Amino acid sequence: TLNVRGLRNRRRQCHLKHLFERCSVNVAAIQETKLASDVDTESALDLFVPEYNVIVSHSKGLSGGCMLFLSNALHMTDLSYCIDDEGRLICCDLAISGQQWRIICVYAPVQQRERKVFFLSLANLLRTDREILLLGDFNCVCNTEDRSVYQRRYDPSSAILSDLVCEHNLVDIGRLKSDSVHFTHFQSSSNARLDRIYVSASILSRVHGYWVRPIFFSDHCMVSAQIGRYTRRLLQPRWELWKLNNSILTDEIFQRAVAACFKDTWARTDLSFFQRWDLFKQEVKNLAIEASSRITFMKRLHFRELGRTLNELHELERITPGSYLDDINNIKAQMQQFCAEKYQGALIRSRTQRFVNEQPSRRALNDERQAALSKEVLEIRYGGNTYNDTPGILGAFFDYYMRLFGGNGNQISGSDLSHFREAFPRLEDEQRAVVEGPLSLVEVESAISALQSQKSPGPDGLTSEFYKTFMPFLAPALLEVFSAAYDVGLLPPTFYTGHTILIPKSSDADRLKTVEGYRPISLCNVDYKIFAKVLSSRLQLVALDLLGPHQVCGIRGRSIQNHIHIARSVLETVSDDISQVALIQIDLAKAFDKVRHDFLFAVLENANIGDVLLKGIEMCYKASTTRLIVNQKLTPPIPLKSSVRQGCPLSPLLFALYLEPLCLSIIKNTAISGFSLLQYEFKILAYADDIAIFCSDKKSVLEALHVTEKFCESSGATLNLDKSKGFWLGYWGTKPSLFGGIRWDSEDLHYLGVPLHQHRNSGPHWDSQISSLKRQTQAWMGRELSVFARAQVCNIFLVSKLIYVMQVLHCARKKVPAMHRIFATFVWRAQWEPMRRDNLFLPLESGGTGLQHLFVHQLVSRFFFFKTANHPFLVAVLNRRLSAHVPILFAPTGHRSDRPLWGFLKEVADTFHFLTVRFSLEYLYSLSRKQMSNVLIESLFPVPMYWQPYLSFLDKSVLKRVHRMCVQSAAKTFFFKLHTSTLPVKVWLHAKGMFVPWSVNCRLCQQPETIDHCFVFCRDAVFFWDILQRTLKKDIEITPYSIRFLSMRGSEVPCDLFVLMGLFSLWKSRMRDRHAEPQRSSKSLFREQCALVRGVYAAQGPPPVWLPLLDACVCFPDF
Repeated sequence: TLNVRGLRNRRRQCHLKHLFERCSVNVAAIQETKLASDVDTESALDLFVPEYNVIVSHSKGLSGGCMLFLSNALHMTDLSYCIDDEGRLICCDLAISGQQWRIICVYAPVQQRERKVFFLSLANLLRTDREILLLGDFNCVCNTEDRSVYQRRYDPSSAILSDLVCEHNLVDIGRLKSDSVHFTHFQSSSNARLDRIYVSASILSRVHGYWVRPIFFSDHCMVSAQIGRYTRRLLQPRWELWKLNNSILTDEIFQRAVAACFKDTWARTDLSFFQRWDLFKQEVKNLAIEASSRITFMKRLHFRELGRTLNELHELERITPGSYLDDINNIKAQMQQFCAEKYQGALIRSRTQRFVNEQPSRRALNDERQAALSKEVLEIRYGGNTYNDTPGILGAFFDYYMRLFGGNGNQISGSDLSHFREAFPRLEDEQRAVVEGPLSLVEVESAISALQSQKSPGPDGLTSEFYKTFMPFLAPALLEVFSAAYDVGLLPPTFYTGHTILIPKSSDADRLKTVEGYRPISLCNVDYKIFAKVLSSRLQLVALDLLGPHQVCGIRGRSIQNHIHIARSVLETVSDDISQVALIQIDLAKAFDKVRHDFLFAVLENANIGDVLLKGIEMCYKASTTRLIVNQKLTPPIPLKSSVRQGCPLSPLLFALYLEPLCLSIIKNTAISGFSLLQYEFKILAYADDIAIFCSDKKSVLEALHVTEKFCESSGATLNLDKSKGFWLGYWGTKPSLFGGIRWDSEDLHYLGVPLHQHRNSGPHWDSQISSLKRQTQAWMGRELSVFARAQVCNIFLVSKLIYVMQVLHCARKKVPAMHRIFATFVWRAQWEPMRRDNLFLPLESGGTGLQHLFVHQLVSRFFFFKTANHPFLVAVLNRRLSAHVPILFAPTGHRSDRPLWGFLKEVADTFHFLTVRFSLEYLYSLSRKQMSNVLIESLFPVPMYWQPYLSFLDKSVLKRVHRMCVQSAAKTFFFKLHTSTLPVKVWLHAKGMFVPWSVNCRLCQQPETIDHCFVFCRDAVFFWDILQRTLKKDIEITPYSIRFLSMRGSEVPCDLFVLMGLFSLWKSRMRDRHAEPQRSSKSLFREQCALVRGVYAAQGPPPVWLPLLDACVCFPDF
């Protein structure tokens, strides 16, 4: 049992999970979760769902909330439960190994009167024939020895609880199984044993252990007992799924060992380059395992020493209450830092590391619970059978992908190619010369540098960070390996091996029970990726010549937005001209997985790409195999006779070349009439396998589908008629719902993720986005993030999705402030905004948070739309519709161009007038997107009021420095409020019209409590800064300006870091007094902050020269 004092914080949830794992907990009663909503509860339980059944009693108000965790390893049956309405009681009946149990989790009220009623209500629950386990936080003691301070007042609730325990034959395990009293709650000098476990006397003989463990993230101890014999199951390591731990790359011993290993291995002339390379990788794996074991052992040894010290301090605190609280807090801070590193490692493995480390990643988990569940497939239906066991599930996936990747077994014939040979793309000899020539060291080094970090490695387990770290000697070695491969026509054996993970395509539970419900993603070895990246970079040099403008996926210089603009412009033109067009969205089933290699290489040979590229790509696909990872198990190898691997750097371009004959066949087919405007006609748009065909009549529709079917017969692709869909756009005589074998519609047109059917009225879309933003920000509320990190969360996870659609679809101005308000309240983590909202959109160097402004993005995207529009169709549309509204840029076309503008193009014209009134056209055309955004921010938003008094000598780098500091996120948020003069001091609260009890004066000095008084002139602050300067042996100027801009720089000692920790400690001490929490001095809180920061810098590698100053501050003297 444990009182956690709130479980909304994600870090605390992970600490609790690790605590359960470390102590092998089967049953846990958790109190004071403070979780009141289903959203918060679901988010908190993400980490525990796979291993535990969890019963929840939601909190009411600011306190309360209980959870009962029951491990699935107990093999429970006949489970039933009841909960109360106040979040204080859970009663669960269940059977374990045939024995009937009743487990009761309690969180008794603090007030005596309420606690008395609460205990009386327990009487009915204790009347049972089952074995009883009663545990929780009782908020009272039944014996005077269980409290350090004698309580003179009579507590009737304690008497009622004692009577209940005696009447129902319950025993207190802590009193009978422990030699001395172990307090479980420490509050100043008043310590007590509030957390207890009672069991039925009949099972007391089966209780084999009792422990009271101090917990660093709570002021309560965890009380635990062992009932029955338990043997901990040791997990066997899975070496076939081993991955390099990137944290050891900074270890000097490991670095020297790798360098020596490479030197010895590469000097062996008796081995070929392939043998040397594979031997070196195996030796690196052994060295990495050894280094990880050594580092982990030392860390665990240090953590156990901290745990022993904490237990000793708790024992001393029990004897002399109040004497060792500061030392206990310091040890807890060091333990918290250790667990924070472990938590950070878990987040790296789950792809969520960057946003917790104040740097949100570009690709966040959409839902951590979904990600956890997707790691395990529990049931699969395949071949008319249902499989629930791992061998059966493995067999179903293996058989399916063996058939999918094995090809159809038939070689391509000349007749198959005859229909499309003329449509094959081809380079001229002069263009081919660009990609000829042997591979160079510069290319290999560029490929290594371009590798993405934090990506899963292949079967050898070596990560991209490893290659970047040792690039000086690995790059030349890899070049020798690649050259040897060209000599023998084969790559090293490990290049051909890979793993395939299965990613759920949707959250539909029924679909996830089928093998088709998962998308295969290849995990290739990084050395293979480097070779493929070199080839891909060369192929990019001629991609624009090989692939027409209808294909934009994976091609530098082409954008997906261009296709969406074209599709939207078609809809607008059809609507204005009262014309018609049919849009067919082609769906190719398992498009990437059904690419026939013989067809692909026939296209490549005809493309005249040269021997280097052609031979290199042939080597990549000559003898490739993959093994599926399902439920952390590996299937036997599967030969890859078809497919381009999703995860290989070559795949996007190879698939585009594979699809190019289809695109060119439709374009050159005179029987297919596309959409025409001003003598320009286009027929097809493609983004990888997202294919859209435009036809002006039904005969063209049938011909386009016929050509597609012929392509599928020749190339191995499969046209999925069920998922392919058509749209009758404009004014057709008849609009059949089934035509050409596919379904047709006139509404609900989504193209590349954009709802184009709302091109006239996009209000419903943005209303739904506003509702979605509210839900998403609510889900992020439990994260322990600073205001800077919250702004980055908005930019990366929220704003980016909005901008993607906003770049191509009009958005009413009134919708933008509604979305901005959601961002602002999320950043402030409040329902109201304490200062002018525009300040948040300023960059850090201008006093803001760098939050993205949607209207500015809207202006920039509209301007660059007509600035960069070079597609003939888009140019024709702009000339036709904007010539009367923007005559300086567009010439009249002879068609009516004076029609009122609406939708997206109206915003384009408005943007042009808005910008040209403020800037010259020549200046606007000289700016990049980023430069234009910065210029608009600077011109539209004034200098913030909190900078006005210091304009002549302000330091603009302060917020950037604070953002990079290794301090708690709460400290960064505190400083931003101090810097922006929104810190809730009493004078500020009174000025905002809020009630401030007992006047606005400081309780220590009886002077108005302003920011300057709290941190510069208050008696507590004066003494604190004097002792800090003596400890650091530095003169630090403490003024109203210096506390806001941390201007104490100029030496190798980061005095601004120490001042920030001091400011935060002074504020936390003041807030504990204001909120009537157990008082802690600023000295004690400063020690805790220094212990946390010291742990961070000690774990980051070579310690800074000023680290001893942190040691001195951990022993900060009294004042």
